[in-house]
Amino acid sequence: MKLTLAKILVVIFILGILFFPAYSKTQKLTLRDKVLSQKVEELKLENKGLLQENELLTNDPIYIEEVAREKLKVARENEVVFRIVNQGE
Repeated sequence: MKLTLAKILVVIFILGILFFPAYSKTQKLTLRDKVLSQKVEELKLENKGLLQENELLTNDPIYIEEVAREKLKVARENEVVFRIVNQGE
């Protein structure tokens, strides 16, 4: 009985040594797959937003004017722009 139990324990130990690295690598790859899948979803959302912005910049004159005013600091002809500056800046 003891000999059979010892053989079983040895076999289990050997199998553990053989399969633990593969199991560990599988777990790491599974985690990496989850992280990369999440990154792909984030990039898909970012891409969708950029496509929408591109569409607006291509076809919407009101949006183009808004972007030009805010980001490029462009004003219309004969328009006076007041800039308020805080003293701490």
